[in-house]
Amino acid sequence: MALRTGLSALLFHAVAGSDNSQRCSVASGVNGKVLSVSDGTNERCIAVVAPASATKPLPILFWFHGSGGNAASCGNDHGNSELGQLALDHGFALVCAEALQYGQSSSKQSGLWQIPEIITDSTGTPCSDSDSVEVGYIKNAIAKLGTQTEGLPALDTTRVFTSGCSMGSAFSGYMANCLKERSPSTLSAFATHSTGLKTKGDGATLPLDKEGQYTWGECPSCEYFPFAPKKFSDTLGLKACVFDNTGDGDFYKTSQSLVKKWTGLGMKAESHFGSGGHCEIHSYAAIVNCLDDGTKRLLSDGPAPAPSPTPSPSPGPSPSGPPQACQDCFVTNCGGARSGPGCQGCVQANQGTCASSCDPYPFPDALQWFCGSNATTVQLV
Repeated sequence: MALRTGLSALLFHAVAGSDNSQRCSVASGVNGKVLSVSDGTNERCIAVVAPASATKPLPILFWFHGSGGNAASCGNDHGNSELGQLALDHGFALVCAEALQYGQSSSKQSGLWQIPEIITDSTGTPCSDSDSVEVGYIKNAIAKLGTQTEGLPALDTTRVFTSGCSMGSAFSGYMANCLKERSPSTLSAFATHSTGLKTKGDGATLPLDKEGQYTWGECPSCEYFPFAPKKFSDTLGLKACVFDNTGDGDFYKTSQSLVKKWTGLGMKAESHFGSGGHCEIHSYAAIVNCLDDGTKRLLSDGPAPAPSPTPSPSPGPSPSGPPQACQDCFVTNCGGARSGPGCQGCVQANQGTCASSCDPYPFPDALQWFCGSNATTVQLV
């Protein structure tokens, strides 16, 4: 089944609830559906891409967007249709989840996954409904996917996998550990790309947390981000599929740390480190093959054809400066001080607002353009 990638015609679902303006949609020409889900407080949504018909229930792969993102055009991630096509060709449901979205009049930043800040060995990974609004959201999403829904084939909620990039990668790790804790036989692997495991004091500097006072994993009571590593000894275990690129700065360091910690606990990890930068995904096929791990829990017909392991070349040098509309957006929202933590925090907070006018100029370069050459903290994108 061919996957058309045009963005002009989308199936939109925009039912506002509790100040949340949903943006879930399915890419044009793709079989799928947008479903309404409550997190217990807010009306939320998920976008599902799946083959039109199937002889038996299909496994589920969640994809979590990066900071400031949404679940629009599921099956066509930033113009890349590979993951959506893999779902259609190999018989699994791709589920694009969406963090809370807010209107322009709101002071809240859209598209941030609510990962608990304080995570330690003593707390473990906080996974109750009161720890994060996302726990109820994903729990209810899985329950909804387990019902027979018109326009979708039957789905198998005993075969669930998580994946994502940047902040979505962090959320994949967090939610995988929560799902595994609750139902060990449901989850056998999770995938990360461009964010792994941060341990306090490890020298890796991640973005500011939602309060804007500390970077992730470095608050006074913090120990880990985004989850407390723990060994799972059930029959399935929990494999970590860790993807990143050597040009990804401190994010790459956290990916290396995840592999080291995971294997040190006696659990399985598979790493793919290529050339390039943040969220430069060389092969979605490699991600789904790693998640399946030859078990056919995700890929019932066996491994997906993957390109040569030789990574794609890094992008060429950026233009000398961001587009004028991008410059105007940051000046309007962050005018005044053009250096220091306050400048960096403001630019990061307005990334989602200014992103469309900056594309394709890299955000780290836009941060340095506005806040100076010493601005090194990169937002999760």
